[in-house]
Amino acid sequence: MIRKAQLAVTENLRLSQCEQIIESGFNVFVEVGRALAEIRNEKLYRAGHETFEAYCKARWNIGRSRAYELIDQATVVAAITKAGVDLSATADISKRDVRALKQDLPAATKQIKDKVKKGADPAEATAAVVAQIAAAKETAKADKKTQQAEFERQREEHKAALPDAIKERAQAKADAIARSKSDLGDDQSAQDRIAELEEAVRVLEAENAELRAEVAKFGPMRVQFEQGGFEKVIADKDELLRVADARIVSESADKASWMKSAKYWQDEAKKRGWSDTVTIDIETGEVVNG
Repeated sequence: MIRKAQLAVTENLRLSQCEQIIESGFNVFVEVGRALAEIRNEKLYRAGHETFEAYCKARWNIGRSRAYELIDQATVVAAITKAGVDLSATADISKRDVRALKQDLPAATKQIKDKVKKGADPAEATAAVVAQIAAAKETAKADKKTQQAEFERQREEHKAALPDAIKERAQAKADAIARSKSDLGDDQSAQDRIAELEEAVRVLEAENAELRAEVAKFGPMRVQFEQGGFEKVIADKDELLRVADARIVSESADKASWMKSAKYWQDEAKKRGWSDTVTIDIETGEVVNG
Protein backbone atom coordinates (compact mmCIF):
# COMPACT_ATOMS: atom_id res chain seq x y z
CA MET A 1 0.00 0.00 0.00
CA ILE A 2 1.39 3.39 -1.01
CA ARG A 3 1.67 5.85 1.83
CA LYS A 4 0.69 9.31 0.66
CA ALA A 5 2.23 12.40 2.21
CA GLN A 6 0.72 15.85 2.29
CA LEU A 7 2.66 18.60 0.52
CA ALA A 8 2.84 22.11 1.84
CA VAL A 9 1.23 24.86 -0.20
CA THR A 10 4.61 26.10 -1.43
CA GLU A 11 5.65 22.56 -2.33
CA ASN A 12 2.45 21.98 -4.31
CA LEU A 13 3.12 25.25 -6.12
CA ARG A 14 6.66 24.24 -7.01
CA LEU A 15 5.50 20.79 -8.15
CA SER A 16 2.97 22.43 -10.45
CA GLN A 17 5.58 24.85 -11.79
CA CYS A 18 8.10 22.06 -12.39
CA GLU A 19 5.51 19.95 -14.20
CA GLN A 20 4.50 22.91 -16.36
CA ILE A 21 8.12 23.31 -17.43
CA ILE A 22 8.32 19.63 -18.34
CA GLU A 23 5.01 19.75 -20.26
CA SER A 24 5.87 22.94 -22.17
CA GLY A 25 9.38 22.03 -23.21
CA PHE A 26 10.38 18.41 -22.89
CA ASN A 27 13.08 18.92 -25.51
CA VAL A 28 14.59 21.81 -23.60
CA PHE A 29 16.66 19.37 -21.61
CA VAL A 30 18.35 21.87 -19.32
CA GLU A 31 15.10 23.15 -17.85
CA VAL A 32 13.64 19.66 -17.84
CA GLY A 33 16.70 18.26 -16.11
CA ARG A 34 16.67 20.99 -13.49
CA ALA A 35 12.96 20.43 -12.84
CA LEU A 36 13.43 16.68 -12.49
CA ALA A 37 16.41 17.23 -10.20
CA GLU A 38 14.36 19.51 -7.94
CA ILE A 39 11.49 17.01 -7.79
CA ARG A 40 13.98 14.28 -6.89
CA ASN A 41 16.07 16.25 -4.40
CA GLU A 42 13.11 17.82 -2.58
CA LYS A 43 11.04 14.61 -2.83
CA LEU A 44 8.12 16.51 -4.32
CA TYR A 45 6.87 13.22 -5.72
CA ARG A 46 6.07 11.76 -2.29
CA ALA A 47 2.37 12.74 -2.27
CA GLY A 48 1.55 10.08 -4.84
CA HIS A 49 4.63 7.90 -5.24
CA GLU A 50 7.10 6.12 -3.00
CA THR A 51 10.13 6.69 -5.23
CA PHE A 52 11.36 9.17 -7.80
CA GLU A 53 11.66 6.35 -10.33
CA ALA A 54 8.00 5.37 -9.83
CA TYR A 55 6.97 9.01 -10.28
CA CYS A 56 8.90 9.34 -13.56
CA LYS A 57 7.38 6.16 -14.93
CA ALA A 58 3.80 6.98 -13.92
CA ARG A 59 3.81 10.72 -14.69
CA TRP A 60 6.11 10.95 -17.73
CA ASN A 61 6.51 7.36 -18.92
CA ILE A 62 10.30 7.54 -18.75
CA GLY A 63 12.62 5.15 -16.98
CA ARG A 64 15.25 5.86 -14.36
CA SER A 65 18.13 5.98 -16.87
CA ARG A 66 16.41 8.58 -19.06
CA ALA A 67 15.49 10.75 -16.08
CA TYR A 68 19.04 10.72 -14.74
CA GLU A 69 20.39 11.32 -18.23
CA LEU A 70 18.35 14.53 -18.43
CA ILE A 71 19.52 15.55 -14.95
CA ASP A 72 23.16 14.90 -15.88
CA GLN A 73 22.82 16.91 -19.10
CA ALA A 74 21.38 19.82 -17.16
CA THR A 75 24.16 19.58 -14.57
CA VAL A 76 26.88 19.67 -17.23
CA VAL A 77 25.38 22.60 -19.14
CA ALA A 78 24.77 24.51 -15.90
CA ALA A 79 28.40 24.06 -14.84
CA ILE A 80 29.71 25.24 -18.21
CA THR A 81 27.32 28.20 -18.24
CA LYS A 82 28.28 29.14 -14.68
CA ALA A 83 31.92 29.29 -15.80
CA GLY A 84 30.97 32.10 -18.17
CA VAL A 85 30.53 30.09 -21.37
CA ASP A 86 27.32 31.09 -23.17
CA LEU A 87 25.58 27.83 -24.05
CA SER A 88 21.95 27.98 -25.07
CA ALA A 89 19.41 25.80 -23.34
CA THR A 90 19.13 23.72 -26.52
CA ALA A 91 22.87 23.19 -26.87
CA ASP A 92 23.58 19.90 -28.61
CA ILE A 93 25.26 17.88 -25.90
CA SER A 94 24.76 14.19 -26.46
CA LYS A 95 24.71 11.38 -23.92
CA ARG A 96 28.24 10.50 -25.01
CA ASP A 97 29.39 14.09 -24.45
CA VAL A 98 27.78 14.19 -21.01
CA ARG A 99 29.43 10.91 -19.97
CA ALA A 100 32.80 12.25 -21.07
CA LEU A 101 32.47 15.69 -19.47
CA LYS A 102 31.06 14.53 -16.12
CA GLN A 103 34.11 12.31 -15.44
CA ASP A 104 35.95 15.44 -14.33
CA LEU A 105 33.50 18.27 -14.80
CA PRO A 106 35.56 21.05 -13.13
CA ALA A 107 38.60 20.32 -15.33
CA ALA A 108 36.49 19.98 -18.49
CA THR A 109 34.67 23.22 -17.71
CA LYS A 110 37.98 25.07 -17.29
CA GLN A 111 39.28 23.73 -20.62
CA ILE A 112 36.12 24.82 -22.44
CA LYS A 113 36.28 28.25 -20.80
CA ASP A 114 39.95 28.67 -21.82
CA LYS A 115 39.17 27.78 -25.45
CA VAL A 116 36.24 30.20 -25.58
CA LYS A 117 38.46 32.96 -24.16
CA LYS A 118 40.83 32.35 -27.07
CA GLY A 119 37.99 32.91 -29.54
CA ALA A 120 36.55 29.43 -30.06
CA ASP A 121 32.82 28.93 -30.53
CA PRO A 122 31.26 27.46 -27.35
CA ALA A 123 29.84 24.44 -29.18
CA GLU A 124 33.15 23.84 -30.98
CA ALA A 125 35.10 24.26 -27.75
CA THR A 126 32.85 21.74 -26.03
CA ALA A 127 33.24 19.27 -28.90
CA ALA A 128 37.03 19.72 -28.84
CA VAL A 129 37.24 19.01 -25.10
CA VAL A 130 35.02 15.94 -25.51
CA ALA A 131 37.34 14.74 -28.29
CA GLN A 132 40.39 15.29 -26.06
CA ILE A 133 38.79 13.32 -23.24
CA ALA A 134 37.89 10.50 -25.64
CA ALA A 135 41.44 10.45 -27.03
CA ALA A 136 42.92 10.36 -23.52
CA LYS A 137 40.59 7.50 -22.65
CA GLU A 138 41.66 5.54 -25.73
CA THR A 139 45.31 6.18 -24.90
CA ALA A 140 44.72 4.91 -21.37
CA LYS A 141 43.05 1.79 -22.79
CA ALA A 142 45.99 1.19 -25.13
CA ASP A 143 48.47 1.65 -22.27
CA LYS A 144 46.50 -0.76 -20.13
CA LYS A 145 46.46 -3.30 -22.96
CA THR A 146 50.22 -2.94 -23.39
CA GLN A 147 50.77 -3.39 -19.65
CA GLN A 148 48.53 -6.45 -19.66
CA ALA A 149 50.49 -7.95 -22.56
CA GLU A 150 53.76 -7.33 -20.72
CA PHE A 151 52.29 -8.86 -17.58
CA GLU A 152 51.25 -11.97 -19.54
CA ARG A 153 54.73 -12.22 -21.06
CA GLN A 154 56.38 -12.04 -17.66
CA ARG A 155 53.86 -14.52 -16.26
CA GLU A 156 54.66 -17.05 -18.98
CA GLU A 157 58.37 -16.44 -18.44
CA HIS A 158 58.02 -17.08 -14.71
CA LYS A 159 55.88 -20.17 -15.37
CA ALA A 160 58.64 -21.60 -17.54
CA ALA A 161 61.14 -21.08 -14.70
CA LEU A 162 58.99 -22.77 -12.04
CA PRO A 163 60.20 -25.98 -10.36
CA ASP A 164 58.97 -29.22 -11.90
CA ALA A 165 56.81 -29.99 -8.86
CA ILE A 166 54.78 -26.82 -9.35
CA LYS A 167 54.53 -27.45 -13.09
CA GLU A 168 53.17 -30.91 -12.37
CA ARG A 169 50.53 -29.47 -10.04
CA ALA A 170 49.56 -26.94 -12.68
CA GLN A 171 49.25 -29.70 -15.26
CA ALA A 172 47.12 -31.76 -12.88
CA LYS A 173 44.88 -28.74 -12.43
CA ALA A 174 44.55 -28.28 -16.19
CA ASP A 175 43.78 -31.97 -16.64
CA ALA A 176 41.10 -31.82 -13.94
CA ILE A 177 39.47 -28.82 -15.61
CA ALA A 178 39.56 -30.54 -18.99
CA ARG A 179 37.94 -33.64 -17.55
CA SER A 180 35.24 -31.56 -15.88
CA LYS A 181 34.31 -30.05 -19.24
CA SER A 182 34.07 -33.38 -21.05
CA ASP A 183 30.84 -35.32 -21.30
CA LEU A 184 30.19 -38.44 -19.25
CA GLY A 185 31.56 -41.55 -20.90
CA ASP A 186 29.36 -44.51 -21.68
CA ASP A 187 31.24 -46.66 -19.21
CA GLN A 188 31.33 -44.05 -16.44
CA SER A 189 28.48 -43.71 -13.98
CA ALA A 190 27.27 -40.41 -12.58
CA GLN A 191 28.57 -41.38 -9.13
CA ASP A 192 32.02 -42.11 -10.55
CA ARG A 193 32.03 -38.76 -12.29
CA ILE A 194 31.00 -36.96 -9.09
CA ALA A 195 33.75 -38.74 -7.16
CA GLU A 196 36.27 -37.75 -9.81
CA LEU A 197 35.22 -34.12 -9.69
CA GLU A 198 35.29 -34.09 -5.89
CA GLU A 199 38.84 -35.42 -5.98
CA ALA A 200 39.81 -32.75 -8.50
CA VAL A 201 38.35 -30.09 -6.21
CA ARG A 202 40.22 -31.53 -3.24
CA VAL A 203 43.50 -31.41 -5.18
CA LEU A 204 42.86 -27.83 -6.24
CA GLU A 205 41.95 -26.72 -2.72
CA ALA A 206 45.10 -28.31 -1.31
CA GLU A 207 47.18 -26.65 -4.00
CA ASN A 208 45.51 -23.31 -3.33
CA ALA A 209 46.19 -23.54 0.40
CA GLU A 210 49.82 -24.48 -0.24
CA LEU A 211 50.36 -21.64 -2.68
CA ARG A 212 48.68 -19.12 -0.34
CA ALA A 213 51.00 -20.18 2.46
CA GLU A 214 53.99 -19.88 0.14
CA VAL A 215 52.94 -16.45 -1.11
CA ALA A 216 52.33 -15.23 2.46
CA LYS A 217 56.01 -15.84 3.26
CA PHE A 218 57.05 -13.36 0.62
CA GLY A 219 54.42 -10.70 1.29
CA PRO A 220 56.77 -8.24 3.05
CA MET A 221 59.49 -8.87 0.46
CA ARG A 222 57.06 -8.01 -2.33
CA VAL A 223 56.29 -4.66 -0.70
CA GLN A 224 60.01 -3.98 -0.32
CA PHE A 225 60.65 -4.94 -3.95
CA GLU A 226 57.91 -2.61 -5.19
CA GLN A 227 59.43 0.19 -3.12
CA GLY A 228 62.96 -0.18 -4.45
CA GLY A 229 63.72 -3.45 -6.21
CA PHE A 230 66.09 -6.12 -4.97
CA GLU A 231 68.37 -3.46 -3.49
CA LYS A 232 65.54 -2.44 -1.15
CA VAL A 233 64.91 -6.07 -0.15
CA ILE A 234 68.59 -6.68 0.61
CA ALA A 235 68.96 -3.36 2.44
CA ASP A 236 65.96 -4.11 4.66
CA LYS A 237 67.28 -7.59 5.45
CA ASP A 238 70.68 -6.10 6.31
CA GLU A 239 68.95 -3.62 8.61
CA LEU A 240 67.09 -6.45 10.36
CA LEU A 241 70.38 -8.28 10.90
CA ARG A 242 72.04 -5.12 12.19
CA VAL A 243 69.21 -4.49 14.65
CA ALA A 244 69.33 -8.12 15.81
CA ASP A 245 73.11 -7.94 16.32
CA ALA A 246 72.77 -4.69 18.24
CA ARG A 247 70.07 -6.21 20.44
CA ILE A 248 72.22 -9.27 21.18
CA VAL A 249 75.20 -7.08 22.09
CA SER A 250 73.03 -4.86 24.28
CA GLU A 251 71.37 -7.79 26.03
CA SER A 252 74.74 -9.47 26.59
CA ALA A 253 76.16 -6.28 28.06
CA ASP A 254 73.14 -5.89 30.33
CA LYS A 255 73.43 -9.48 31.48
CA ALA A 256 77.13 -9.08 32.26
CA SER A 257 76.42 -5.88 34.16
CA TRP A 258 73.66 -7.53 36.19
CA MET A 259 75.90 -10.49 37.05
CA LYS A 260 78.72 -8.17 38.09
CA SER A 261 76.35 -6.15 40.26
CA ALA A 262 74.92 -9.30 41.85
CA LYS A 263 78.41 -10.60 42.63
CA TYR A 264 79.37 -7.28 44.20
CA TRP A 265 76.36 -7.22 46.51
CA GLN A 266 76.84 -10.87 47.38
CA ASP A 267 80.41 -10.14 48.47
CA GLU A 268 79.24 -7.12 50.46
CA ALA A 269 76.62 -9.22 52.21
CA LYS A 270 79.18 -11.86 53.14
CA LYS A 271 81.41 -9.17 54.63
CA ARG A 272 78.48 -8.23 56.88
CA GLY A 273 77.98 -11.78 58.10
CA TRP A 274 75.61 -13.15 55.49
CA SER A 275 76.06 -16.82 54.73
CA ASP A 276 74.70 -19.27 52.22
CA THR A 277 74.00 -21.59 55.19
CA VAL A 278 70.76 -20.87 57.04
CA THR A 279 70.73 -21.83 60.76
CA ILE A 280 67.36 -22.13 62.55
CA ASP A 281 66.97 -22.49 66.32
CA ILE A 282 64.90 -25.67 66.80
CA GLU A 283 63.38 -24.51 70.08
CA THR A 284 62.45 -20.98 69.06
CA GLY A 285 62.19 -21.39 65.29
CA GLU A 286 64.20 -18.18 64.81
CA VAL A 287 66.73 -17.80 62.02
CA VAL A 288 70.07 -17.52 63.77
CA ASN A 289 72.18 -17.10 60.67
CA GLY A 290 71.35 -16.57 57.01
